[in-house]
Formats: sequence, C-alpha cells, structure tokens
Amino acid sequence: MMMMMMMEVSEKRRVRQYNRSDAPRIRWSNELHNRFVRAVESLGGQTKATPKRILLLMGVNGLNISHVKSHLQVLL
Repeated sequence: MMMMMMMEVSEKRRVRQYNRSDAPRIRWSNELHNRFVRAVESLGGQTKATPKRILLLMGVNGLNISHVKSHLQVLL
C-alpha cells in the first residue's frame, strides 16, 4: 500500500524540461556590468528599473532583454 502511494506521488511530480534560450551567452565584463549598474541607478534603483529601460539606456549592440533579465535575477 505504501509503495503504491509513493509511486502515485512520484508520477505526479514531473520535472519541467529545460529549454535553452536562442540568445547566445555573453560574458559580463566589468565594463558591461558597470554600465548595467549605472543604468539601474539612473532609472531610480532596482525597484523602479525595468529590463527594457535598462537595455535601452545601456545601448549595447548584441545585448538583448533576456540577458538583462538574467543579470537582474543573479545580481540584484
């Protein structure tokens, strides 16, 4: 009986499949990170700055919104 209950629970807990982003990975150099921090600060701090506004203010070719969102999650 206990074994059947454990099997039912394990069947319900499925791990979500990992979907890799199409955006190429980037290395956040000190200069790039400093631009990010300055953009966040100039927009009123981490509670007011949005990824889209940060991206526009940074003005870096090859950087996209998914890079900015990820960096926000990791560092702020």
